[in-house]
Amino acid sequence: MDISDHKQPDARKPPQGSAIDRRTLLKIMGASLALAGMVGCKGQEDEAALPYVVQPEDVMPGIAKWYATAVTMSGYAQPIVGKTFTGRPVKLEGNPDHPASGGKSDAFTQAALLSLYDPNRSRSPRRNGTLSTWSAFEGAMAENALRLDAQKGEGLCLLLGPTTSLTMSRQLDALAQRWPKSLLLSIDPSRSEGRSMALRGLFGRQMLCQPRFDRAEVVVCLDDDFLGPGPYQTRNSVLFGRRRQTRQTGGGRSLLFVAEPVPTATGAIADRCLSAEPHNIEALLNALASALGLEADIENHLNEAARNWVELVVQALLSSKGLSVVTVGEYQSERQHRLAVLINERLGNLGATVAYIEDPASLSGNPQQTWRTLGDRLRRGKIDTLVCLGSNPVYTAPGQLELADLVQKVPLVVHAGLHLDETAQRAHWHVPLQHDLETWSDAVAVDGSASILQPLVRPFFDVRSRHVIVDLLNGGRSGERALVEETWRTRWGNDFDARWRHALVKGFVEDTRPRPGLPAILDRSLPAAGSRGQGLTVLVRPDPGVWDGTFSENAWMQETPRPLSKIVWDNVIQISPDLARSKEIQAGDEVGLSIGGGSLTGAAWVASGQAANTISVTLGYGRKVSGGVSADAGFDVAPLRSVEAAWELQGATISKTGAQRKIATTQPDQDMDPHDFSRVVTAKQPRQNVSHPPSFYPDRPISDPAWAMAIDLDLCIGCNACITACQAENNIPVVGRDLVAEGREMHWMRVDHYLSDRPEEPSSRFQPVPCMHCEQAPCEMGCPVNAAVHSKDGLNLQVYNRCIGTRTCSSFCPYKVRRFNWFDYTAEDAESVRAMRNPDVTVRSRGVMEKCTYCVQRIEAARIAADKEGRPIREGEVITACQQACPTEAIVFGNVADPNSAVSRKKAQTRHYILLEEANTRPRTTYLARIGFDLAREEKS
Repeated sequence: MDISDHKQPDARKPPQGSAIDRRTLLKIMGASLALAGMVGCKGQEDEAALPYVVQPEDVMPGIAKWYATAVTMSGYAQPIVGKTFTGRPVKLEGNPDHPASGGKSDAFTQAALLSLYDPNRSRSPRRNGTLSTWSAFEGAMAENALRLDAQKGEGLCLLLGPTTSLTMSRQLDALAQRWPKSLLLSIDPSRSEGRSMALRGLFGRQMLCQPRFDRAEVVVCLDDDFLGPGPYQTRNSVLFGRRRQTRQTGGGRSLLFVAEPVPTATGAIADRCLSAEPHNIEALLNALASALGLEADIENHLNEAARNWVELVVQALLSSKGLSVVTVGEYQSERQHRLAVLINERLGNLGATVAYIEDPASLSGNPQQTWRTLGDRLRRGKIDTLVCLGSNPVYTAPGQLELADLVQKVPLVVHAGLHLDETAQRAHWHVPLQHDLETWSDAVAVDGSASILQPLVRPFFDVRSRHVIVDLLNGGRSGERALVEETWRTRWGNDFDARWRHALVKGFVEDTRPRPGLPAILDRSLPAAGSRGQGLTVLVRPDPGVWDGTFSENAWMQETPRPLSKIVWDNVIQISPDLARSKEIQAGDEVGLSIGGGSLTGAAWVASGQAANTISVTLGYGRKVSGGVSADAGFDVAPLRSVEAAWELQGATISKTGAQRKIATTQPDQDMDPHDFSRVVTAKQPRQNVSHPPSFYPDRPISDPAWAMAIDLDLCIGCNACITACQAENNIPVVGRDLVAEGREMHWMRVDHYLSDRPEEPSSRFQPVPCMHCEQAPCEMGCPVNAAVHSKDGLNLQVYNRCIGTRTCSSFCPYKVRRFNWFDYTAEDAESVRAMRNPDVTVRSRGVMEKCTYCVQRIEAARIAADKEGRPIREGEVITACQQACPTEAIVFGNVADPNSAVSRKKAQTRHYILLEEANTRPRTTYLARIGFDLAREEKS
């Protein structure tokens, strides 16, 4: 039963004239609440999976089990521990024992849980668009295997999505041995060819860089958003956060220099950020190389701001030899990546702050060559069996390849995926895949350590794993667990049983992490420099919310605000203020964008800090998934892309169409002048003046424990992991684009983004804002029914069954952190839907005010455990969801009645200050100012 078929009383309908209709609202709500359509399905734990650390004797209702496993992003393992109640996962956390994450996570990892319960997931095989069976599919594949045997696999093309699975690699080797004339390809739609080609050319083999940001006193990034979204985000952020914390205690510098054409999260927290046109990125790198004594063989034409930036960077690098990192972005050319390695070598960074491991990605290589090979074989009719396994080439391929038309000419197309996506709708056979959280598999993390994926729950639908699909193609009939065990049994031999059990309990295979090393450089030559483009340049990048389209059907990620623009449920055509003025374009204007024979239309967005003649667009939108929540969201950028120019496109034209489009954003105004919400101090003068204004009310007595939070703005990178973690922990529904545009979003915390108006050197700041839990709370004084009350341990509580929806508390709150349930997003849900929410958190109904509770359910769980043992709550025993996810440890929570607690030590620092101190609300949530550097003075001194 689909949740969109549920009947809802008229009283819960949106008001007349609202842009959102009942069916759309319920469709979005179904994705948010996760289990729609699963009435009667069995959610059971897999008896062969092993709990993390503690295994209770029986499954007890209300008693959680934790299992260590991993989810994947772009093929790389993101290590997690999953919390389950009676066999159903309800929350994911980073694995604290894993060396790559240290227990931290990102927004994508937190949202992976919702993808498991996506009501729009494919549930059974389909043949030519109609429902079929697995037995029919197995028969068809067995018949096709006999035909392939006769021709040694000629005509077979297996197009695999990104993977690092050792089991998959073993299966592909077996497939290639049986059918030596088959074509095995892997494609990562978010990956460019520049870096892989450069490292293969330099070292003679495919390598993966392991920068040690925790050791680097100076980091220089040229169009490299290493702290931004992607499979490396958690690892990089953890290491960078450690270095920043070391700087705060006087342990050296942690300077970050960024040059970029499009504003990013990394550039936002840089000590000096330069806005540069795409062609000037190469010129800046050449200038750095020349200043360091390397021959770049190219003439540079830099303006004064760029020359000043280069001068500061060179001074910082020369003063930190062996303690610096120079990085170049994924989408830069092979030449620039090669030159960056040679610069690091000249500075003594190789082997110190920069090392390499073998790239674990299976079939990794040149994506450009993969698309070219696939297109050429299809045009010449050399492929008669195309198997798309975890890939969606009809959507992800460059539009000028015309792959949608080429696929139609293949006699047999098999698609295996989570959804009835663009490729599935053109396939002869579509079979549904298992989600990472319900399958047996293995994968490798970005640090090279292998994890064994164990299921947190048995599959809800009639689905199979990728390993089973490949086995079926090869004529096998094994289960996924047996296939994975075979891989590790071969490796471990007689020690298999003990090591298998240990790996499942631990969450990763301990002895698989390679030691980063420094391979010999075999070829120091540099390819020819690229030609400078004419006119406007369009840059294509993965979307910070839905990535390359992998998370398009994930409502949590759709509604998580983009780090800088705070846009939700949409992608935009982003332009600079200079271009907006010259073309008389304003945010929300519909514009047409054309390059060569390709064109698209979309909403314009004006971004401070963007290079003047640069336009940026993102992947992941314009989807055509059958029945999906992503329908009608954004535009597809494929029509602009070609195989040769997929990420940087020259010679664009842009013009207004005369129409307007509504853009839903959670922060329309990013200018905080003349206020000082987000403060900055200098390293030389880090003191803040904190004083309480006089009050007519006596101070509340401090009890023990007294809960409080400190947020360090010097560590916040605006990654939004805290927002999605809070949403998963506290059963927060999504509301959709139209209600967000009306200011009715439901997130309990937000991450504000402020910026200065200096286009050539933009300066940004991030500020997470949960409920302040004020000691003198205006909401409590204003509530007419005493629904907003204060606990003895300092929490500002909201009693839902008292609230009558006057919204007085929201009017009185100077921080605007309270959310009102305008509609009943949880009405008439199936019992299975209710069971899959966090059972420790009340599910709210229509007409009540919601807000951050400091994860009071976690406080109470710690209190109960302490009472049972007859002791007080220990330091660090209560960790809020936002704190647990934060990769840089910007959020600290604890007991301020204990002067030695981590939160007390934070609040005792000279950078500590109170948001809106003049309001005299005495909040328990306070901030530490960001540390700024006068770089010119620093270098001279």
